Amino acid sequence: MEVLASGYPKEGLPELLARVQSGDDTHFKSAIFEIVLFEYLVRLGYKLRPHPELENGSNSRPDFHVRSPEGKEFYLEAVLARSKSHVVPAMEAMIGITLDALARDSHANFMVAVESEGYPDSQPSGKKLRAASLKWLDTLNPDQVQAQIDQHGVFSAPTFNWEHEKWQVLLRAIPLKPERRGKSTTLIGVLDVGAGFIDEWTPIRGAIKFKGSKYGILDKPLLVAVNFDSFNLERIDEMQALYGQEQFIFDAHNPESKPRFVRAQNGAWRGPAGPQATRVSGAWLFNDLSPCTLASRHNTLYFNPWAAHPLPESLKRISHAIAENGIVSWHSGATLRDVLELPEGWPE
Repeated sequence: MEVLASGYPKEGLPELLARVQSGDDTHFKSAIFEIVLFEYLVRLGYKLRPHPELENGSNSRPDFHVRSPEGKEFYLEAVLARSKSHVVPAMEAMIGITLDALARDSHANFMVAVESEGYPDSQPSGKKLRAASLKWLDTLNPDQVQAQIDQHGVFSAPTFNWEHEKWQVLLRAIPLKPERRGKSTTLIGVLDVGAGFIDEWTPIRGAIKFKGSKYGILDKPLLVAVNFDSFNLERIDEMQALYGQEQFIFDAHNPESKPRFVRAQNGAWRGPAGPQATRVSGAWLFNDLSPCTLASRHNTLYFNPWAAHPLPESLKRISHAIAENGIVSWHSGATLRDVLELPEGWPE
């Protein structure tokens, strides 16, 4: 790790090392993940710049601006995703208490769609979140926002980011119809905070959807790298997270017939209205990556077939998956062990 970190840009190294040395498991894993991604891509001929400013004016910054060997540019965002089995019920309760502050208030012209990522260790202030949200909504014109949505879709609506420790909240402005303005009794119109059954795929889906909404409309592809903490992430979970949950439909009139396989419209890239999260050009999925598992864990880069901005072809040097005509094919590529020059069986 010392060798990998030695090549990281000097201006970003102090913040990165502070997270490694923080004693917090999440900060440690996220910093290590960024170091590994940086060095891996650099050794493949890419040039990376940490935390670039976005031309769309967003205050949020992705982890890296990347230039491929052939000169193509894209943004790279690294994120950890944690199985719900690791979530303490008290954390869910703290989130609920905070969001109640939004539910109890209202705005004359807007409601908000709420998405969140991560979990807090201490109680966030609902009062502060409510005040910041209302102040932001006061700066927006509902007619202008509605015109933008009508032209570019709901995901083009303005967004607001708020953080408390490791819990990040994203609010999307939803204009009220003219006849309902001034009459709303709650601020929350849509709530998606990842509640549900314990499984291995919805946390990945949630991370990809959240990051796809965080930066607004981008002028370049966005690649979201997800390090999931499951010891054995299955391909079925990756597919369900991106394309929708597996379902088998039985014919009630012919019980003896074979069931028909379909996918529910609840994936990160395919929802009830069809393709969505098109700003995420690819999902690079890692299985429990840590300094001790660099040589043994698999990773796959899934290209989004509906991406607004396609990723560079050079990324197909990495182990990847491509969907064509409704069929996904997997292709092997340069492994972390080979590129980082680790011995087989590392770290033994």
